[in-house]
Amino acid sequence: MPLGNPFSKAKRRYEHLPPNQQTNWWVIVGIVGLLVSLLLMLWLYLQYKAVEKPYYELKGYRVADDDSLKAFLREGNNRRSLSQLSDFLNQSGVGDATKIQNLLRQGSDWLDVKEPPFAMPPEEYWPNMVATLKLIRDEVVPAIGPVDIVSAFRTDDYNHKAGGSKKSKHKSFCGVDLVPRSNIGRKELVEELTSLHTRLGPDSKMGLGLYSGVRFHVDTCGFRRW
Repeated sequence: MPLGNPFSKAKRRYEHLPPNQQTNWWVIVGIVGLLVSLLLMLWLYLQYKAVEKPYYELKGYRVADDDSLKAFLREGNNRRSLSQLSDFLNQSGVGDATKIQNLLRQGSDWLDVKEPPFAMPPEEYWPNMVATLKLIRDEVVPAIGPVDIVSAFRTDDYNHKAGGSKKSKHKSFCGVDLVPRSNIGRKELVEELTSLHTRLGPDSKMGLGLYSGVRFHVDTCGFRRW
């Protein structure tokens, strides 16, 4: 004997209920629907968190997040070395030029080249960064406004996989890649930086590289421009 459509049976039973019970039934259905919706939203949120990307973006460039930095600092003597680097830069008068952890960023394409997002520069290279940070703080920032570092020290492996020059100043902890925090356009950015480079002249040993968009390179290990 056919059982019939269960929805039709439920409908017939509902239609035979007194009006007050029909109202209560709809309230129950509404509450159940709300609970199901909340559970679905919670599940979607947990799924999103599970695949959350380990970075945020600065002007379209990927920068490893704080959790990635904390994981790096837990490795070996990295936390102690970072503290020593901070002390060195403070004693050299440039500790206020940038957040110290920014100088550990290898680049914005670490996921593509399958290399760590952070690296600790060897102590013998630390003096190379002093003049560069001073130039950024005293000349670059007054010209174009605050900037963020997206690439500083790079290991040989990272630099090679990222297609960097064999003579890259990133490898000796002398160069950094930067992006402006403001909405300055590329044309104005290029004009300001090239004017600054010309004004400072060879004595500054300023290396200036202009890349696509508003990303640019600065070092103090040889006067040149590209």
